[in-house]
Amino acid sequence: MLSLDNVTVTYDKETEPALSNLTLTIKEGEFVCVLGRSGAGKSTFIRTINGLQTLTRGAVHVSGKEVCQLSEKETRNLRTGMGMIFQHFYLIPRLSVKQNVLTGRFGKKKAYQNLLGLFSEEEIKQADYYLQEVGLASFANRRVEHLSGGQKQRVGIARAMMQEPYLLLGDEPVASLDPSTSDSIFRLIRTLHEQRNLTTIINVHDVDLAKKYASRILALKKGELIFDGHPSELTDKVYGLIYEEEALDQRAL
Repeated sequence: MLSLDNVTVTYDKETEPALSNLTLTIKEGEFVCVLGRSGAGKSTFIRTINGLQTLTRGAVHVSGKEVCQLSEKETRNLRTGMGMIFQHFYLIPRLSVKQNVLTGRFGKKKAYQNLLGLFSEEEIKQADYYLQEVGLASFANRRVEHLSGGQKQRVGIARAMMQEPYLLLGDEPVASLDPSTSDSIFRLIRTLHEQRNLTTIINVHDVDLAKKYASRILALKKGELIFDGHPSELTDKVYGLIYEEEALDQRAL
């Protein structure tokens, strides 16, 4: 499904790589959570998968295709099958909940159709269906600027599902939410994952959420993969290795 082969990413003017010699394979249907403190390389990891990040060295293959060797058109086509859930939602405030969900179809439509907001009856029914799935059917015509953070993220999930993805990516999707809302969002993602046999990769800072919902956990530290295993294998010793510098920084304050 997805493989990284000796992937290294170094940003301009940075001496330390954001990702260093990362090699791994993720199988179809896995639910993977990626742990690591801020700056560990989690967001860069996600960006390498969807082709938004130029590699310094190595290769990324998705569904048998080497991402960095694709043309611009081929890359766009590949991304249409990748649903993305963001930390800051990236919704359009002036649009309604349903209109924001329908933007998930943009990658599969012609530019003039997107510009004029031309959606088929089937697409509108599909948007209604996903709003029902995420528990926001009664909010369909409400402007998203009037929603809570948790509700906005549910809109973001419905939008991602409108792409009919085979791969669902999340970059810290619950970082700005309270613990109860975070758990409900992860429970929703896990349910959709199982219903549609998605391959799901989520960056998350909350270890408890990762252990509760993931089938596999990866941990990054300074761009290096330091843990790859089942949630039950994430011991206190491993946890300390992932976050020890963060704990030291907090004690120094």
